[in-house]
Amino acid sequence: MARSKTAQPKHSLRKIAVVVATAVSGMSVYAQAAVEPKEDTITVTAAPAPQESAWGPAATIAARQSATGTKTDTPIQKVPQSISVVTAEEMALHQPKSVKEALSYTPGVSVGTRGASNTYDHLIIRGFAAEGQSQNNYLNGLKLQGNFYNDAVIDPYMLERAEIMRGPVSVLYGKSSPGGLLNMVSKRPTTEPLKEVQFKAGTDSLFQTGFDFSDSLDDDGVYSYRLTGLARSANAQQKGSEEQRYAIAPAFTWRPDDKTNFTFLSYFQNEPETGYYGWLPKEGTVERCRTVSVCRQTLMKGRRTTPILVMRRWSATASITNLTTPLLCVRTCALLKTKPRKTAFMVTASAPIRRMLTANSVRH
Repeated sequence: MARSKTAQPKHSLRKIAVVVATAVSGMSVYAQAAVEPKEDTITVTAAPAPQESAWGPAATIAARQSATGTKTDTPIQKVPQSISVVTAEEMALHQPKSVKEALSYTPGVSVGTRGASNTYDHLIIRGFAAEGQSQNNYLNGLKLQGNFYNDAVIDPYMLERAEIMRGPVSVLYGKSSPGGLLNMVSKRPTTEPLKEVQFKAGTDSLFQTGFDFSDSLDDDGVYSYRLTGLARSANAQQKGSEEQRYAIAPAFTWRPDDKTNFTFLSYFQNEPETGYYGWLPKEGTVERCRTVSVCRQTLMKGRRTTPILVMRRWSATASITNLTTPLLCVRTCALLKTKPRKTAFMVTASAPIRRMLTANSVRH
């Protein structure tokens, strides 16, 4: 059948209309694009994660590096032993008066063997006592010599971190308790300026002041120093007993190149009053005194006529770090001189005061 000639113009008109509409829409889009301003390109780059050292401050409250397990700067997750690190940031939050108080939340460690006394940092790690001849306290990888009442104690304000390594450690550290050890890391010089002064007051007539200064001595950061000091005075838990501590720790670092580090650390501490090393008795605190003779043996523990410990200690440590390869760190420590704290006993017996015997010896 023949096609109608009258239908052809209609198809032509449709094609023309489609072409015109497409051209007009394209011109409008081009005109709109020409009018709108071009947006700037934003480039986002991630900042590198802060580098952490096993002997320096941690990037966060949870440390990732430690030198206790391998004596090298190693990630904790790669050490085949259980390690807990209490950083200086965490200690600043809790404000402990002793290292054992700073370790109160560490699993596997018992710190309350002597009640509230902070005279010594005696710990029980995994059920094994680390005190006296079995003391497992180390400072910068070197054992702190001690023998019961002659044990060395470091103030937590002077430390960058306190690390507990649980389990046998005789392969690395020689004779030690099978429960584990405590390794304390001193504050070291920094190339970034650090200026800190603190004042503290609290219950039991607590007054404390401290300072922490560190900076580079030249523009290149080759020489740097750090000076940390502390003075504290407070009443102990028992009546008639006081605690006083004065400490200062000068430090110096020389970095001739990026692979060599020489650090000199020193520590001086004097404790004219150490409080009473013991706990409160049940008679006179929880229960009433049954007789005067019972209280004569218990509440007299807080008197000045009982043994008083006068403690002095100073030490110096030099360490050299030489990075011979990117994966190997050769570190040598030498303890130049350590003088254990003197222990002076005053054993005088005086007649107890009656009202002292009947009074509650706990300070509120």
